[in-house]
Amino acid sequence: MSSIREAQKIFEAIFRAENEGHHSCLLMITAVNGSAYRRPGAKMMMADDGRMVGTLSGGCLEGDLYHYAEAVMKTQVPQMHHYNLVEDEMWGLGIGCKGEIDVLIEPIGVNYSFWQEFFQEINQDVPLLLGLQLPQGERFYHSASGEKASLLSCNIPVEVAEFPYSAPTIVQDDILLDYLVPPPKLIVAGAGHDAKPVVELARRVGFDVYILDCRPLFNNSREFPWATEWIVEEDGVSHRRELHGAFWLIMNHHQARDEAALLQAMHAHSRYIGVLGPLARTRDMLKNLHATPVDNLPIFSPVGLDLGAETPEEVAISIVSELMMIRQETQGGHLTGREKIHWPSGPSGYSKESKPRLAQ
Repeated sequence: MSSIREAQKIFEAIFRAENEGHHSCLLMITAVNGSAYRRPGAKMMMADDGRMVGTLSGGCLEGDLYHYAEAVMKTQVPQMHHYNLVEDEMWGLGIGCKGEIDVLIEPIGVNYSFWQEFFQEINQDVPLLLGLQLPQGERFYHSASGEKASLLSCNIPVEVAEFPYSAPTIVQDDILLDYLVPPPKLIVAGAGHDAKPVVELARRVGFDVYILDCRPLFNNSREFPWATEWIVEEDGVSHRRELHGAFWLIMNHHQARDEAALLQAMHAHSRYIGVLGPLARTRDMLKNLHATPVDNLPIFSPVGLDLGAETPEEVAISIVSELMMIRQETQGGHLTGREKIHWPSGPSGYSKESKPRLAQ
């Protein structure tokens, strides 16, 4: 699966360039074999005035890809390009990743009604499937809201009419199936000074952040410009359906308010509940809330990874690193010595069963 936020940013840049009179195109990784900087579904744009938004390789391939993109922008014909980075010494790129990558270069124009409709749909922030016949042919999308469209006015293949919204981006029978999902939601209970670097960093790595604090003097867009929403009515958050399954971070530095937030998190089908402070304090709060047994609650206390953090910025890195670990379903740990960096999620990654249990 890929990020709907990335797609929004890329298509916004594409249509901005087009409206300024420049041809542009979408570049997208369709397949990876071995080591690579990014995974299938990663996107970027290029325009004929040289502008680029996004990245597929951290700068290794973009310069070479631009030559192919120029041809696509002139011919308006999609093109696939294959890189075998194991053999890159043959043509002198000297790239560090030693894998194979397939990249689709797709011309996008403001006159293409299909892509205009797709851009409108991804801005609805609902899960969506984009299907692309490779290298050219049918293009279609199907969203969780029930909206669907096809470039060639063909029926969407039956086998993808119903789809899991968390599936990886794959190529199946020469059709790329790209599952785009909205960013996970993080509710930060507590608008203290130490929450600011957490909110900024979490937003930078792809979370939509909601600040939960009844004090409007502290909980506002001036103090937390990176937040998506500033919630001052603390009651009832657990009943908001769009926030079910969110990540929670509880850091009020006030036990009664932390207990109230913890109680809501426990009833909101939360994916993660991180509690700032010592373990004994969390045990005390759970006892006050009569929360037993606690094994099935995704509570992480003390919150964060063991990085030796002390300053608010260091603590933020520790906390957001743990958030990313849960989001990506990995075990964390060192990368040194690993043959592969990107591990698949699922049994080999993080699971509730593998989470260290909250000590009794």
